[in-house]
Amino acid sequence: MGGRSKEIEILGISKDGKWMKTDELVHEEEIVVKLNGEIHKFYCIPVHLEEMIIGNLQSQGIDPSSSHIKKLGSNEFEVNVPEELVKTLQKCDSQKKLTRKEVFDSVESLNENSFLYRKTGCTHVIGIRGDKEIFVEDISRHCAIDKAIGLAIRDGINLADSSLVSSCRQTASTIRKAIFCQIPIVISIAAPTDLAIKEATEYGITLIGFASSERFNIYSHDWRIEL
Repeated sequence: MGGRSKEIEILGISKDGKWMKTDELVHEEEIVVKLNGEIHKFYCIPVHLEEMIIGNLQSQGIDPSSSHIKKLGSNEFEVNVPEELVKTLQKCDSQKKLTRKEVFDSVESLNENSFLYRKTGCTHVIGIRGDKEIFVEDISRHCAIDKAIGLAIRDGINLADSSLVSSCRQTASTIRKAIFCQIPIVISIAAPTDLAIKEATEYGITLIGFASSERFNIYSHDWRIEL
């Protein structure tokens, strides 16, 4: 996986005894981003870093196309953003709809692309599905979402005509990323919080939780799901 994981020898313990075994771990590094001179630190898998910064800007309401990203070192970046570019939350009015089958297909695609999770049990998996689809894994759910958004922007995927599929719980902070990006449908195999549902309801996001190959719950704006 290109430096994304490594193997170490560990001691395994059970009721019957102990033994030495090989365990595979996700490789984590500190990433430093100087945003208009202010230092921000991210702890993540050190791949797709520029895409992560692009996605992070977009998911905060900042147009990354008008921002200057400069690489200072392998894990250090400088970003300059005109203050007038920062937007406030806007209601999502996308008319994007999914069928029941497409929701189930999203879960299947998520499971199929959980490569590092199957090897290490240590990652979140995020996908953006529109006219094309991309998936990314990271130890941080926020970094994984930002990387997926950045990769989608780089690939020319129309976020307003897409859905975000996620292995992680949905909170106010993750739903706000979808709102700033105007992604109309968020599908998670995990649970949402009450504030995530409140934000999704207020800003026009269809929020689906506990999605599996057999069932799912719709918490807000169910009109986008054709049953």
